Amino acid sequence: MYAVVLAAVLLSGCHVSVDSGGQKIVGAGVTFVVPYRTSQISSGPSQIDYRSEGLNASTDGDTLLVDGRSYGGLSPGDVVDLTEQGVVKVNGVARAADDR
Repeated sequence: MYAVVLAAVLLSGCHVSVDSGGQKIVGAGVTFVVPYRTSQISSGPSQIDYRSEGLNASTDGDTLLVDGRSYGGLSPGDVVDLTEQGVVKVNGVARAADDR
């Protein structure tokens, strides 16, 4: 599993680190903390795109999308925690989808 994640990281040129809470992906001025699982990751100065079985998340640095639903705006330095299944947290605070 780690070989697949490592290959995806190396090919995408993004910054990924691992700690006890999950793997951290930095891009577009924000950080995603995602579960340890086989995934495809792409990130850079203007975006993060994370895709795995059961979880797809992306941002352009301004708007957070998780599984095709908007979870509102983001600001530089925000940390998006996606490690708990079905819960989206930004800076430690749970957010609901904006289904307007």
